[in-house]
Amino acid sequence: MKNKGGQMMIVGIMVLVMAIIIFVSTLPAIQTSINDAKGCSYLNCAGYVDADSSAAACGSTNQTYVSTLTTNTLGCTVIDLAIPLLILGILAAIIVKIMYDKMVAPPQPDYGMGAYPGY
Repeated sequence: MKNKGGQMMIVGIMVLVMAIIIFVSTLPAIQTSINDAKGCSYLNCAGYVDADSSAAACGSTNQTYVSTLTTNTLGCTVIDLAIPLLILGILAAIIVKIMYDKMVAPPQPDYGMGAYPGY
């Protein structure tokens, strides 16, 4: 018979692998959305070149960087940091979960007089 702790560890590893596969498979869609947002004319992200300027995610104003227009650098920076912040958030949640599991002690058996009714 297998150990219950070993079974739980294998299930945990399987869940982790599936979560990584799902996350990696959704990254291209997230990247496409980020690129669509960076192509909006009201952001005018410096250095951004829109491969398909006909894709109207922001209405009909999807375009590339124009040096004569003002640039919303804060908006562009936040958009650029979306994926790294998502990854850092997931890693932080995993670390907090591991630390929480280590800090919470399992319940101890009660060896008091009332614990064994036969005595």
